[in-house]
Formats: sequence, C-alpha cells, structure tokens
Amino acid sequence: MRGAFDEGRTARQGRLWLALGAAMLIMGGVLATYTYVTPLLTDRAGIPAGAVPLVLIAFGVGALAGTTTGGRLGDRRPMATTITAAAATALVLLLMIPLSGNPVTATLLVFLMGLTGFTVNPVVTALAMRFAGDAPTLTSALTTSAFNTGIAAGSLIAGTALDSSLGLTGPPLVGTVIAALTLLPLIALAVHGSSGNGRIVARSSAPTHARRDEPAQVPSAALTRAWLRVRATTCQQARGLRT
Repeated sequence: MRGAFDEGRTARQGRLWLALGAAMLIMGGVLATYTYVTPLLTDRAGIPAGAVPLVLIAFGVGALAGTTTGGRLGDRRPMATTITAAAATALVLLLMIPLSGNPVTATLLVFLMGLTGFTVNPVVTALAMRFAGDAPTLTSALTTSAFNTGIAAGSLIAGTALDSSLGLTGPPLVGTVIAALTLLPLIALAVHGSSGNGRIVARSSAPTHARRDEPAQVPSAALTRAWLRVRATTCQQARGLRT
C-alpha cells in the first residue's frame, strides 16, 4: 500500500508533468523531421539513395554526442542546457527548409539535428525521475509513453504536411514548431523551480538540508542511465514509423 501511495502521489507533481511535456515535444519535433528525412535528402538535396545511410550515421553520431553533452552539461546547469538546446534544435530544423537543397549543408543539418535534439533528452528524463522521488516505476513508464507519444504525434502531423502543398519542407516546418513549443514547459519549469512554489518529492537518501528552491542536480551518470532506459524503445518506434 505504501508503494502504491507513493506512485499515485507522483501524478500530483507539476514539475514532473512539465518535464514529461518537454520530453514529448522535443522528441516529436526531431522525429517529425527525421521520419521523413530520406525524401528530403534524395529529392531536394540530390543525395543518391545509396548514400543516405551515411547521412543517417551522421545523425546517429550527433545523437550520441548530444546525449553525452546533455549528460555532462545537465549535471550542473540542467535548465540552461535544455532551454539552449531546445532553441538550437528549433533553429536547426528551421534552417533545413532553405538550406537542405545542398547535400553538404543538408548532411550538416541532419548531424546538428541529432546533436541539439538529443542534448535535451537525457536531462529531462533524469529530471522526471528526480521529481518522481520514490515512484520510479510509474515515472519510467510515463517517460517512455511521453517519448512515444511525441514520436507518433509528430510523425503523423509531419506526414500530413508532407502530403500538403508544403511538400518536402512540411516535415521540417512541423518539427520547427513542435521543437519551439518545447521551450514553454522548459521555461515554466525553470521559473517554477526558482520560485520555490513547487515541491520535489525527495528520495529517502536525499540530504534533508537541501533547499526546495534549488534546481534538481542530477549526476551525469544518472542522466545517462535514465536516458538509456527509454532510448531503445524510442528507436524501435521510430524505425516502425519509417517502414
């Protein structure tokens, strides 16, 4: 009963839902573009179909670098890291509309899309786990659901835009809007955290003297572990949408 009570109490944490909202939006923005990146690369950038996997490798390298960067920078300045990275993601996706006609710039932008977008993921995932306190099981499920919801919704909207008059520029435009919306929960989370109006349910091992208005400080190792728990499911969902 105690465990069920702790898990249920998690649903009342406003900071948790802001972190989950940011996770859903950033993944939706990146995957809205990435799901339909192949026709953009072949038909607009003029990259041969056989070379597209190499560009996707660039995205994977960028995502790996972003995950590592987010884990390190998010250790000390989680909100500054996520807000900056989310804004950079929206800018990169926006630049894909006018600059994706060149194979070199298109490849660079795909790399940067992975770098900036995946910098946000481990930080918001670890923050969600931190805000959950003694309810890691429910929060882990909610985080995975948030990522998958973002992927499904973003890809659905981007597919509709691709079939519209926007054509190949539709998915990047949709991704730009969704990624920009990520700033709303992140800024609210930063303000909410600095005002002290919210409350983080601390784990039993947390120091009792920790101030309630301090931003959550999550070790980079914890950031990486939390993100890896959801990354496999996210990648499987993305592959299924492209097939």
